[in-house]
Amino acid sequence: MHPMFHRLLLLVPLLWLGACATVPDGRPAMPADDLTLALQAGDCRAAFDRMDTGAGTAADRRLRVAQLCIQTGDFTRARRASAAFLANAPGHPDEDYGAYLHALAGFGEWARATGADPEVRIREGRAVAQEIVNHLRERPLSPYGDDLAPRLVRLREGIAGAEFALAEGARQRGDRSLARARAEYVLQYYPRTQAAADAARLLMEMGDP
Repeated sequence: MHPMFHRLLLLVPLLWLGACATVPDGRPAMPADDLTLALQAGDCRAAFDRMDTGAGTAADRRLRVAQLCIQTGDFTRARRASAAFLANAPGHPDEDYGAYLHALAGFGEWARATGADPEVRIREGRAVAQEIVNHLRERPLSPYGDDLAPRLVRLREGIAGAEFALAEGARQRGDRSLARARAEYVLQYYPRTQAAADAARLLMEMGDP
């Protein structure tokens, strides 16, 4: 288990004690800071807004916020928190984990935006795919590689689907030449995808040029 998980798990029993807990010698414990309370409540937005204050180092606070936001599905804030961690804590023991969270959040943002303009979806999908490829290449011993690698398959399928959507859109506008070129592009660069099968069908329906 990753050291960060160990630290977080150790915190769990303490969270139930609340702000008015008593330390072993009978003195009241210090009330939890706002960031800790937001993390306890699972409130990504509040935790992100309080990320620069509270107990612990700035790097650890940012990493904890990024992890919470990933867990709650707020990929935009998770990506921003992990980006802040990576930018300001080079060489940190959890740098690999931070890079993993950043890539995972980017994938989450992209996967959720299924209704985005095809060109935007292609551009952003390629950027996330390149980030994951770089992670796998530069961190071959990363324990998170096995979790990131399968997402490349989904990215490829999604990008291919967006490429086909452009081909279909060109056909609907009556631009057969562009539709054919885009469909052939899908067949050449995205074989063995659903989009490639759709592109082959489109070409067959359009017939000879």
